[in-house]
Amino acid sequence: MSSGLPGKTAPRLLQDLLTYDPRHEERAGRNLLTTAPPHYNPDPAAPRSPAVPNRNCRHVFLNKSEQSKPPRHGEDAAHDTVYKVAAFCSKCLWHLDLTVDFRDNGNRSTPCRPGTDFALHHFQYRPDPEEEARGSPVDRPHERNHSFSCSAPKCPVDVHIRLTPPRFDDQDIVLLTDRAVLRKRWEAAKQLGGDRADATMARPVDALDFLSTYLLDSLNPVKGKSRIPLMNRKFLRTFGKDCDSILKRLGFTNTVELEDDGSSADVWYLPKVGPLAHPLDSVPSPTNILYDARYELVTIISRYPEHERTGVRHDPTIPQPAMNDLEMALGCLAYSKTQGRGAPRNASYEEDHPYYAGLGAVGDFSDALLMFAYSRQVAVDMDNTPYYFECLQDLSIGRASAELQTKVALLASNGQTNRREIAKAYRHFGIEPRHANTINEDHIIGSFRSRLSDESHNMVEETRKQLRIIGSARNSQRILDEASDAIETYEQALSYLGMDIDQTDDFIPTMYTVKVGDNAGSVQTARKAVKIIAEARNSQRLRDFLANGLMPSAEMEVGEAYALLNIGNRTEKIDMEVLKNQLDLQAADNPESSAKYEQAFQLVQQDQAQNYNNYSNDTSAPYSTRHPLQTWPVGCKNIGNTCYLNSVLQFLFTVKPLREMVLNCDTHLQETTPEALSAKKNVGRSKVTAEQVDKARHFVLELRKLFEHMISAPTYTVKPEINLAGLALTKSDEPDSQQVSEESIRLGLGEIGGIPVSGPALPPQDAFVGKELPTPADSVMGDEDANGDTDSMEAMDFSAPATDLDTTNTTKPEPPSRPPPVPPRPQTSNEPTIKKIEFRARQQDASEIMQNIFDLLSCAVVGTGVMRDDEQRDLIKDLFFSDVTTVRKTQSIQRIPELMDTFIVSPGLRDRPLYSCLDDDFGLDTEDDKATARYRYIDVASPIQIINVKRAIYEKGTSAKDESHIKLDKVLYLDRYLNKTMSLSEDELQQRREKQWKLQARLKLAGERQKVLRLEESPEMTMSLPEVVEETAIMIDNISEQQATEQDGSGDSAILDYHQLTADMRTRANELQKELKGIDGQMTMLEQEVDSIFEDCRDYPYRLHAVFMHRGSAGGGHYWIYIYDFQENIWRKYNDEAVDEVDEDEILRKENNNPATSTAIVYVRDDRVRDFTEAVCRKPSLEPSHDIEMRDVIAPDPEYKDFEIIDGVEQE
Repeated sequence: MSSGLPGKTAPRLLQDLLTYDPRHEERAGRNLLTTAPPHYNPDPAAPRSPAVPNRNCRHVFLNKSEQSKPPRHGEDAAHDTVYKVAAFCSKCLWHLDLTVDFRDNGNRSTPCRPGTDFALHHFQYRPDPEEEARGSPVDRPHERNHSFSCSAPKCPVDVHIRLTPPRFDDQDIVLLTDRAVLRKRWEAAKQLGGDRADATMARPVDALDFLSTYLLDSLNPVKGKSRIPLMNRKFLRTFGKDCDSILKRLGFTNTVELEDDGSSADVWYLPKVGPLAHPLDSVPSPTNILYDARYELVTIISRYPEHERTGVRHDPTIPQPAMNDLEMALGCLAYSKTQGRGAPRNASYEEDHPYYAGLGAVGDFSDALLMFAYSRQVAVDMDNTPYYFECLQDLSIGRASAELQTKVALLASNGQTNRREIAKAYRHFGIEPRHANTINEDHIIGSFRSRLSDESHNMVEETRKQLRIIGSARNSQRILDEASDAIETYEQALSYLGMDIDQTDDFIPTMYTVKVGDNAGSVQTARKAVKIIAEARNSQRLRDFLANGLMPSAEMEVGEAYALLNIGNRTEKIDMEVLKNQLDLQAADNPESSAKYEQAFQLVQQDQAQNYNNYSNDTSAPYSTRHPLQTWPVGCKNIGNTCYLNSVLQFLFTVKPLREMVLNCDTHLQETTPEALSAKKNVGRSKVTAEQVDKARHFVLELRKLFEHMISAPTYTVKPEINLAGLALTKSDEPDSQQVSEESIRLGLGEIGGIPVSGPALPPQDAFVGKELPTPADSVMGDEDANGDTDSMEAMDFSAPATDLDTTNTTKPEPPSRPPPVPPRPQTSNEPTIKKIEFRARQQDASEIMQNIFDLLSCAVVGTGVMRDDEQRDLIKDLFFSDVTTVRKTQSIQRIPELMDTFIVSPGLRDRPLYSCLDDDFGLDTEDDKATARYRYIDVASPIQIINVKRAIYEKGTSAKDESHIKLDKVLYLDRYLNKTMSLSEDELQQRREKQWKLQARLKLAGERQKVLRLEESPEMTMSLPEVVEETAIMIDNISEQQATEQDGSGDSAILDYHQLTADMRTRANELQKELKGIDGQMTMLEQEVDSIFEDCRDYPYRLHAVFMHRGSAGGGHYWIYIYDFQENIWRKYNDEAVDEVDEDEILRKENNNPATSTAIVYVRDDRVRDFTEAVCRKPSLEPSHDIEMRDVIAPDPEYKDFEIIDGVEQE
């Protein structure tokens, strides 16, 4: 299996295990067990560091036989076999549990074994996301758990390694053995026991010996030996009262008992033991802990010189070494070794060459096993194949192995290359190898083509060879095809002619002529390229060009046809009769263009017929029949690029209490009579007027109409009314009379292919069934066509009158040949139009639209009470509003309470978890005066939490979008942002916050220095400061050498010697590089410390319910929403009319190219998710209607009813 992760053979895994020390993992900067070793740099000048830090323990593991289930000699593993080797290190006293699971795993049922193609296991680290999220147990903070799987296609073997710290830490040992501590304990014993106290001080070995004896008695209980009086002379002087924590941790219990003489006495009892845990149990029993503790005590006692342990009750008996069992369990007890390599290297500080570690091998492998290790690494990690080939190549030379060298030569003949050859290939094209990852394929191919045109025929093949090396290294078929000069695919044909995929057919004859003119012998190849393009594009014009050398004129495109007929939105149904009448008028005014107008009309008519079901106003055609109607939510059609509003409406519909209130709004609506409004009714700290209530009631009634249709529609889509969108996008306190001027939303006539569009006067606004032609504005960041139709002319507003280009012509126009059309019916000033809706959407960001809707809902309903500042309490406040306190610290402390329905966070131009963003929002900050510190916390958290993501940024005076990824957790714990929790008091939680702030301040300083060293303030730089200094030194060296060459023999003594300067610069570059690495390690450590502060705070879990998404730029894009169905346990994507089930990974993963980004995130309290959310509420009507669009009732307007149509002259 190929996973992109390198692996290691069983002997290598065991060798790494014997040198892996969890105590020093953070300082080492990597985990020796789970991470691949750094790629070795053979440059003698490169800095060297030991593969295993000197401070790491070289473990000597000893068996814990009672807790093990080891393999037996001569026994083969069966399909249900699980081995376990339990051991502890006699040096550092860490405990090891190594489990090897042979149980079948699907079709993987053939374990690796000697004599087969897979003679050894080859293990890959298998991260366990749940285990990593869970972390180490609270009582064992340094425990390490790592899992590995064999990469062989049929091998089922999994390995689990658990390392746990000693039962006695360093402080415990000091408490038991330090002479100064023992002397103080003896002095205390004499004061407490008086004459009964022992006359001599306890020896360092005594506490270890007594405790070991107690544990042995506990594991082998004898009647009468379980009780230890505190006043026992030896116990009192050895343990006193300051060892109570150690005794209790081991299971000792103490009590006060009455003696025979009536006095009370403190008494200790030995731990009561139960059965040992089964070796394969994941959790150790208390009895296992006692065994572990006694192993450690006996081992520590054995370290004392014999004269210091005279008189100990039990001579220390050291268990058998575990090495044999470990090798048998991992299947590497006896493997093929190279001659001259006998003793293993795990017990010494001697290291194999780093290339062995790169292959996941060890130094005593035979040549055959070394080839096996190479083949497995390449199979699972193809991206690093050049490095693995380099390892094998170098080791074959070092071993002087003819067999290996022959195989290396065979691989090289098949195109395999090493890193040095790849670096040489990049330099051949003037590319610095260290920057290769930042160079795209287009740049490389462009460099190749420009070099090819300047080189002689003899050098062409060498240049192609270097390009093939790069193509193989990057696994790029496109580069390989370019190097081979083959033309078989559409992309290769375009590449051969030097064209991009977006260029039209009109460019192809020109590029063909240039290609053939450069090389007359390439005619057949060029014709083949044109033919492939013609077939791929189904272009009859290109076929005609191949046949007779001529290119017919280009046919009119559909988008051009719409634009020519002044239709700004091609995504709606058009009245073709009205369009035909307008066509006649335009043709009459421009007879020379009548043929073009007719052609445009035919194209539009054909497009409307073909796409009627997809883009008409008729919503009776279902979007999808993959799900029964009653089990699937409806989609909402886009009524004017209001995709964000559609997402909000879909979200609100899933909030069950809100939906039920809207559906039953008659019992909740606020009356507008003076008596009803006489009571306090404040929304958003403002007094609510009767006009606002009336508007809000209208909105709720429109929303109820939509919700009812979403429940009962016999189709898969509904279309919200324009009135609903207009009200939702109008602020609750905005007067109805406030108008949006047409000039403010008019964008002009537009252009086609960069050429301004001009034409005759346009038809009235209501020519197309009284519909406005929308522009592409969308809420917040704009809206692109959700269907990605690149021909769409939505980006143009053709409602502006055209201007006659000949402004000097003052000739009186001919009298009209037909009666003028009936004038359009005037619209009332408060009638919403799509243009006005889109204009309002552009003036608000996403969070404002949600707040508008919340305010409208609160204004529309009767409150259930009065809150602080006379704010109305209602269902919206109960569901969405948290009570938040902002603390401002200057000379005094000021606490400012406020209600908040959303928290606004910023990614900060870097990928990071949501917790990190929220920490910035709630954390300690300084205000502009620098003297005021501020932070905030939540007093009462609402059951539904909305977190808006601020992605609009400004760079160099222009707006841009922050596309950084915010990592979302399925469960968000709000504890750290609360005033207090069930587990932590207000003071305890504040102490943790202050600790976090201190660490974050250090992290901020380190980050600022890191930015300086990485030159992040200079976006044009692709190198770090150490690299810049190093490159500058190289450049100075080159200049110095060039000057020396030019002045050679001239006797000019004015040439400066820069050697000392460049040497100093390299030294400084090395220092800066070390500083940068140190800062990286420091920041990693600080981030881990910050994350660990609130690890155990899990009283208030919230589940991820919805994520609002946006794809596009700051100026435009498209919105949709993901919503989780807690009843069905699935995610759905609501993309206007499309509602599809999606994998969770689609929501949580990070995209790299043109990423979709979260703009709002919704979490619901874990214990109320099923009460407060319901994604599906459907009761489709039995008789489907023919039109689900909800139209407003329009009263008849008799204003022009009796007007006569005249021919421009009043009738007598």
